[in-house]
Amino acid sequence: MDQLRAVDALGTGWIAAVLVLAFGVLAWVNMVSPKQWAVLSRSFAAFRLGHYRLREDLDIRDRTLAGLMVLATLLVALFAYQTFLFLGWTAPGLAAFGRIALVVAVVVACQIALLRMLAALPDGDGGLTEYLYTVIVLHVVLGLLLLPAVVLMAFPAQVAWRQWAWPAGVAIAAAVMLFRWVRAFVIGVGNGTPLRYIFLYICALEILPVGLALERAWHFAHPSPNP
Repeated sequence: MDQLRAVDALGTGWIAAVLVLAFGVLAWVNMVSPKQWAVLSRSFAAFRLGHYRLREDLDIRDRTLAGLMVLATLLVALFAYQTFLFLGWTAPGLAAFGRIALVVAVVVACQIALLRMLAALPDGDGGLTEYLYTVIVLHVVLGLLLLPAVVLMAFPAQVAWRQWAWPAGVAIAAAVMLFRWVRAFVIGVGNGTPLRYIFLYICALEILPVGLALERAWHFAHPSPNP
């Protein structure tokens, strides 16, 4: 008689499909524009991007950079879904992941749109264009850094690895976000922006959206049974 086998909710077929897509995008970028890796690594390591990199290397309309942005959004959302599921904060399923991915995409898109609008104001740049590309670079790098944690959460050689894979991913995400805020401070000071405006921006448009995104993601992934 056939025996029923337990289904690993963290390693289902659709998660495998997302990971195959992720490695496919990485292979495509490596084939089409291999210099993108050097640009991203240098842009991530430097506190300031510099005029040449903004003018020549980084282009938000570049299809490889856009593809990496989308990929990073999926990987960040997938890691959040895996962590919520591992901790028992959400039910398994593609629908829960889709809701979390929507929250992540909306937050990233709103921050980029807001930075572009503020930078377009007369005398309103103050380093915002540089910080806009910094946000894009750090978002892409965050997604790439979380890829090993996502793989280990989905298909670990030993289930016990998940006990430290998700805290490692959370630590990576927290470190990147802290580095992003430090970069915002350095860029603002370097462009003569008053400190009060820098702290106001970080609190109102960086820390608050992250907190709201986490709250919304948890709510969407784990909706209340009461209407």
